[in-house]
Amino acid sequence: MEIEILKADITEIQVDAIVNAANTSLLGGGGVDGAIHRKGGKAILDECIQIRNKQGGCNVGNAVITTAGNLPSKHVIHTVGPVWNNGKSLEEELLQSCYLSVLELAVRNNIKTIAFPNISTGIYKFPKVLAAEIALHSINIFEQKEQLEKIIFVCYDDENLKIYTDLINNEFEYRVKSGLFGVAIGDALGVPVEFKTRDYLRNNPVQDMMGFMCWHQPPGTFSDDSSLAFCTAESLCKDFDIEDMAITFVKWMEEGYWGAHHKVFDIGGTTRHSLVRVLKGESAKHSGNFFEEDNGNGSLMRILPLVFYLHKERDVEAIYKKVKKVSSITHAHFRSVFACFIYVIYCLEILKDIDKITAYKNMQNIISDFLSDKKFNPVEIQLFNRILKNNIAKYPENEIESSGYVLHSLEASLWCFLNSNTYEETVLKAVNLGGDTDTTAAITGGLAGIYYGMDSIPQKWITGLARKNDIDDLCERLSLKLKD
Repeated sequence: MEIEILKADITEIQVDAIVNAANTSLLGGGGVDGAIHRKGGKAILDECIQIRNKQGGCNVGNAVITTAGNLPSKHVIHTVGPVWNNGKSLEEELLQSCYLSVLELAVRNNIKTIAFPNISTGIYKFPKVLAAEIALHSINIFEQKEQLEKIIFVCYDDENLKIYTDLINNEFEYRVKSGLFGVAIGDALGVPVEFKTRDYLRNNPVQDMMGFMCWHQPPGTFSDDSSLAFCTAESLCKDFDIEDMAITFVKWMEEGYWGAHHKVFDIGGTTRHSLVRVLKGESAKHSGNFFEEDNGNGSLMRILPLVFYLHKERDVEAIYKKVKKVSSITHAHFRSVFACFIYVIYCLEILKDIDKITAYKNMQNIISDFLSDKKFNPVEIQLFNRILKNNIAKYPENEIESSGYVLHSLEASLWCFLNSNTYEETVLKAVNLGGDTDTTAAITGGLAGIYYGMDSIPQKWITGLARKNDIDDLCERLSLKLKD
C-alpha cells in the first residue's frame, strides 16, 4: 500500500473514495463538509438524508458511505470527528475510530484508493501533530490494509503538509536505522561463535553479546557482512552507481573502510577474487564470479540497503535488474542473484507494515507472477521450491542448514524470522543454528530489524556495538537521500 501526502482540494482528487469530515446530522456544513456537498450536488445530500432517516445521522467516530455525485471520485465516506476538549473526552480514541471505520467501509465496498482530509483539525481544534500521528498510526494498525492500494492525505494548508511530510520522513529514517542496526547486531552476536556446530551451541547457547573466541575480536565487533552492507549504503548515499559501489568495497578490502575497527579480519573467497578484478581496473559490470561454485552468501549478506533505495519502486522487473547489478559485483551466478531478489521482495513487503505471514505469501505470489513469462533455467528455479512453493517455516530444524551457501542462508534466515516473535529471539535462534553464524544472523537481523523496529532491539546490544555513532550518521544520511 502506498501513502502519498499532498496539498490540494480534496474535491478534485480522482480516487475510489474521498473522506468527508462530516457532522452528526450528515446534512452538510462548513469547511471540507460544505465544499463536498456543494460540488458533489444533490445526489450526496439525498443519500445522506436517507441514512439520517434510517439511523438518525452518524455518531462521532463512526462512518457511512454515499455516492460521490458530481465529484471525480466514485464514493464519499462521511465520518464525524471529535471536537477537541483538551483530551478529556476520549478524543484520541474517537479520532482513531474515525480512520478505522472509514478503512473498514472501504474494504467492505472494494475501495482501493482513498483520500483523507485532516479530520477534526479545523474548527474542531484537534492538535494537528497529534491528529496526524493518529491518522498514520491508524493506517499502520489496520489489519486489512493489504487490500488497499493507496492512501492520500490531502492537506489544506502548509502546516499540515509539513507535519505529515516530517512524520513520514521520520518513520522512513527509523526503518533504515532498524534494518541496518538489525544486520550489524545479528552479525556481532554471531562473530565469536562462527564455525561452531549446532550441537555445540545447543549445549552452550549464545544468549548475549560476547567477544574474542573465533576471531579474537572484542564484544560488539561486526564482520565483513555488515561492513559491506554499510559500504553499499554509503555508495547509495551518493546515487545508484555500481562502479562507485565496487570501488567502495575495494576501499574496505584495502583500507578497512567501514570495518568495525577500521581493519579487515575476514573476507570470502569469491568476494576477494571479484574485488581484485575491480582493483585491477575491471568494470563492476563484469567483476563478479559466475560459476556454480561461486554461490556463497557474500552478496545476500550486503543487499539490505538496496531495499530502502527501492522502497517506492513498483516495477518488479526494475527491482530484479537493480538487484542483479548489485549482487553481480561479486556474485553473478543466477542462484545468488535470485536469492537476493527473493530477500529484497520480502523486505519490501514487510515495509508495507503487513504481518510477516501475509508478507511471505505476497512475496511468493509476486515472484510467481514475475517468473510466469521468464525462461530461467528450471533446474535453478526448483532449488527455491521450499521457499516459493512451500512454507519454509514448516520444516523441522534438522532440515534447515546454516552453512555459507547462499540457498542455506536464505532458507535459514526466513525460517528463523518466521518462527520467532521478537528481534532478540530471532537473531539468537539464527546464531544458535551454528555454522556461518554471523552471516545467518546478519541476514536474519535485517528482516527482524525492519519488522520489529529499533525499539525492540535490546539497548545494551545497541550501546555495545562498534561504531554505533558512525552507523547512526550513515542511517541519517541514507534516509535523507532516499526519502523523497
